[in-house]
Amino acid sequence: MSEMMSFKRYLTDNYPRACQLQRDIVEDATVKAALRNNSLDVALVTSWMTHYNLFQGRTTDQRRRVAMRFLRFAKDADKRANLADRKVLQAAYAKLFRALYDEVNRSWMSATSKLLWCIYPDTVAIYDSFVERALIVMQVLDDGLARFPRIGSPPSVKSVEDIAGATAYYLNYSDMVRHLFERHTGTLNKLRKQYNESYPHDIRIIDKMLWMIGSSRKSV
Repeated sequence: MSEMMSFKRYLTDNYPRACQLQRDIVEDATVKAALRNNSLDVALVTSWMTHYNLFQGRTTDQRRRVAMRFLRFAKDADKRANLADRKVLQAAYAKLFRALYDEVNRSWMSATSKLLWCIYPDTVAIYDSFVERALIVMQVLDDGLARFPRIGSPPSVKSVEDIAGATAYYLNYSDMVRHLFERHTGTLNKLRKQYNESYPHDIRIIDKMLWMIGSSRKSV
């Protein structure tokens, strides 16, 4: 993908819109603030996960158990850990995925990434099927992304043994998002100054750009 008509151009043209979309998600700010001041509770986690459709088909009791499990994970998490380090990210992602799976046996690929992002919002890339769709196409056109293993389809998780494969899949996905994030850091810094932008998490802006590319919604 040439730089003349590239992700960089899309980023520049759509930066204000992406930031506005992120600032409009008040639930994110509420959960992050609660994590900072140690006031996060089951009701807030449940509400936030419901907002992101992470509880589809789950009973009230299952939702409560999963929320409580995340609260325990968040309480014990080292908030200073560098999840930009691939090994640190791998360990944290696999640990949280397993904790959620132990409560409810299902794939928690998206939920794990989103919950980790709440704790480490400057470094963790969230998993989303729209972003995945964009990466699948861009990987064919972008020389930088083409160096990564083909993203393919997410693996099914039917047993504890499948969590390792799901983690590996997410890490490859995350590597590609981070590649774009690091490649366009200079552009992001310039745009932040140009628009005096207050939204603080640039990796989430990259994620939102990819989401917009992969989305079929006319309003995006």
